[in-house]
Amino acid sequence: MPNSAAADYSGVMPDRPSALDNLIREANRTAARKPDSLDLLARMIHLALKDGADPYLVTGVLVEGAVSALAGYIPAERQPEAVQSLVELLSERLKANGL
Repeated sequence: MPNSAAADYSGVMPDRPSALDNLIREANRTAARKPDSLDLLARMIHLALKDGADPYLVTGVLVEGAVSALAGYIPAERQPEAVQSLVELLSERLKANGL
């Protein structure tokens, strides 16, 4: 039978609210330092080009990615508008870069 004078664990256990707050703060700091997936994608594209990747192939991959995103992830009823927006954005960006 267990001893009725059980050990006092209050000094051993961390203060739960404080420990939880610290964990949440650390998670938030880590998340703030971690780039999101779109930022990471943009950086990888620039790095690949700087590293000597064939710009024609990179452009083809980007076009395929755009088509895949439009066809596979944009609802059918919004695809015409999304395609038009993509064409306008591409045209604007090309002009802005003197192309």
